[in-house]
Amino acid sequence: MSFLDLDTGIRVHYRDIGKGRPILFIPGLAATLDSWNYQIPALHDDYRCITVDMRGHGESDKPCSDYSYDEMCNDVSSLLKTLDLHDVILVGWSMGAGVGLNYVTGFNDDDRVTKLVMVSPATPYFLATETEPYGMDADTAASSLEGMRIALPETMAAFAGANFHRTDMEATAALFLSQWLKMPAYVGYKYFKTLLTEDLRDKLSKVNMPTLICHGRHDQVSHPGWSEYMLQYIPDCHLVWFENSGHALMVEEPDKFSEELAAFADK
Repeated sequence: MSFLDLDTGIRVHYRDIGKGRPILFIPGLAATLDSWNYQIPALHDDYRCITVDMRGHGESDKPCSDYSYDEMCNDVSSLLKTLDLHDVILVGWSMGAGVGLNYVTGFNDDDRVTKLVMVSPATPYFLATETEPYGMDADTAASSLEGMRIALPETMAAFAGANFHRTDMEATAALFLSQWLKMPAYVGYKYFKTLLTEDLRDKLSKVNMPTLICHGRHDQVSHPGWSEYMLQYIPDCHLVWFENSGHALMVEEPDKFSEELAAFADK
């Protein structure tokens, strides 16, 4: 396994495969770099594919830290500098899309990232509001947060079941859950609290690069309404629907996702 010691004080597990323009893949809450396994063989001949376990996940360090969007973005910034990456396509799944949105609007002063891809985004806000009736209601959010604190396996098992629209992916759901349970409860609690409390709506108009949003029509985790909302406010944005996918579209429709990502990268 390959590791990087970041100047933010943590050691992260990563893979660096292929050649060409770099694509950095950021997984979602609890997820690991193996979330992107089907994209590597499809893309590595033409792109340098970097996948990473974010802090608290997989084989990376798991400190008792803030687990805020800013903290994660500082890790991303350090990783990009340590690997000396430029002209990067930043791809984030679920909460990883929130990391990407926060990064390109507040941490990209050196312009290392030049394109943003948000996959099943759990952003700009995860909760339903009076004006945007999308996402999780307050009572479900509170019970899920408490579940992260005192019943992590059961809570994550429920999320695993909600990830897929296809009914032939029981083994994949079990694999994902086994990876997610490498995340300690104190990490999950803090990450999920960030997801519930940080509102990135005011950052959308500040995105200054081409942006692709990919969303499954049947997503039960991240409400598709938020992707339609973002399409209105991000200046140079394109939304692609995945008709046979729920939340984990990169494994439910892997070829379509890889093709859409490559087409976007080549524009």
